[in-house]
Amino acid sequence: MMYHQVVDLFPRPLIRTKIEVKNDIISFFYNTIKTQINKKSNRTSPTSIVKGLVHYHNDENIFNIYEELNELEKLILNSANFTYRKILNHKNDLYITNAWFNECAVGAGQFMHNHCNSVLSGTLYLNTDENTNIQFLSPYGYSDTVNNLVDCADMKEKNEFGYLYHYTHCTVNVERGDCLFWPSYMKHGYDANMTPNRLSLSFNMMPKNFNHTYKI
Repeated sequence: MMYHQVVDLFPRPLIRTKIEVKNDIISFFYNTIKTQINKKSNRTSPTSIVKGLVHYHNDENIFNIYEELNELEKLILNSANFTYRKILNHKNDLYITNAWFNECAVGAGQFMHNHCNSVLSGTLYLNTDENTNIQFLSPYGYSDTVNNLVDCADMKEKNEFGYLYHYTHCTVNVERGDCLFWPSYMKHGYDANMTPNRLSLSFNMMPKNFNHTYKI
């Protein structure tokens, strides 16, 4: 075997943490948020309904609207700041710019997209089953500005050295209580949901200041 060494340049991180999902959080969503919106209360209506997928308050921050979710906000921020400071090696704390619930019916999906108004995005999964997953597109295989030629589109298995460099997307299975974090520019979504009443809470985050100097 020929001697060789491979250095993986510029890997993109996906960080999984765990948050205990209490049943009262799910009950609060169905009994308060969804019920009030369906009754056309004074609180904001869903801002996006597309083919079985409903985003509740996705242009707002649910933690600024419902004080009942304050404890959950603290848990998410604790995980986020651990991710941002300890794993990604930044020095500043984060704050949540917006947060919203996602409810998806069987057969629906979320088109691939990214978030341009934050540095770190994430999702906490509340109701899942063995079929629940999320997909991420490679920032190198799909580019809006560079024409990348892909030769080995059918190479989906690792080679004899354990390398797999030809895939253009990754599918990540998730469970209840999984809280994922990723750089906001990474495109993500999922197709043909198979989980009945798939429910999650997504959020975007920014640091309180940049380079210890510029405050947001």
